[in-house]
Amino acid sequence: MPESAIHECNRPDRGEPCLQWLCLSERATDGSDARIQIPRIAHRPAGTVGLKRNDRPHQMPMKFLLFGGSGFVSGRVLRFALEAGHGVIAITRGELPFPQSGGFEHIRADRNETDLSAIADSHEFDAVLDVICQNPDHIAQSVDLARRCKRVVMVSSDYAYDPAHRKLFMKESDARFSDREDYGGNKRRAELALMQAQAEGRCAATILRPPHIYGPGSNPGTIPQHGRRPTLLQDIRGGRTLNLLHAGLGLIQPIHADDLARLILAVAGNDAAIGEDFTAAGPDLMTHLEYYQEIARCLGAELSATAYCPGPDAQDVNAYVAGHRYYDTTKLDALVPDFPYTPFRDGIEAWVSALLDGVSA
Repeated sequence: MPESAIHECNRPDRGEPCLQWLCLSERATDGSDARIQIPRIAHRPAGTVGLKRNDRPHQMPMKFLLFGGSGFVSGRVLRFALEAGHGVIAITRGELPFPQSGGFEHIRADRNETDLSAIADSHEFDAVLDVICQNPDHIAQSVDLARRCKRVVMVSSDYAYDPAHRKLFMKESDARFSDREDYGGNKRRAELALMQAQAEGRCAATILRPPHIYGPGSNPGTIPQHGRRPTLLQDIRGGRTLNLLHAGLGLIQPIHADDLARLILAVAGNDAAIGEDFTAAGPDLMTHLEYYQEIARCLGAELSATAYCPGPDAQDVNAYVAGHRYYDTTKLDALVPDFPYTPFRDGIEAWVSALLDGVSA
């Protein structure tokens, strides 16, 4: 069986200062090396290094109708919107605490059981932010609520992409989409419903597709066997061997929850985002193995890991995580060229520290 290795190499012949190159080398049975080189994003873009939060172009105050407001991402959207001087009406079931106690309006309702259409007549707002959309019925609600303001921002997922046709460094324009009866397929069907509503003139839409989202307020770990595991830090500290899918060599681009929340607000106030879809990946490309190695580094521990190579009928491996999740982010970078993304090393250090301190967000 061929031995595989993964390492970095320099490409001085290329004129891309923001790209490193990741080499996948496979040692054949005759001892020779066959290498495949793919670009690795080190930081994106160079001009964002050192950019402070308040150095961004000013965005006029808006009023948002927010689905969510107490969750992992939606809670940050609420907090950052209020910090930026925006108004917020948050729709939640009222089961979780908000990140702050005042300064916004709360509508307590279960969107799956309550007719919310009257909100559009009784409240004024400039955009609907559907951070928790799961299916076409949800997006139909958002479009209906936007019948006066028209503006809708939907947070989808990179699971909307067909996992069997995800090219390396994939652009949105090259994507093929999931039609499966699962989370990814439902996200895509919601996207299609939103796109149809825009084509009919009923809304002005933007779609964001984040991959793995990390940060305080969630548990660490990528699937299958260690996804969002509450005991992951203890496992690594205790020397437990992690079973990483295909030795952890799959590629991922995690995005910090803070960055995603700020991107949601940034696109909501940018007319150039209307009618567009964006892959909202983080600034750093890594393997799953490197993801866990960074967590171990933050803990001052050595990572023990072994390859998990499941059979085709394995119940704990869905199609979306079996391959690489490596995307071209040129389109989003052009829209928000000075966006100050959180470097993964900084984000993971703060996340591990928060987990050790018991901080939820």
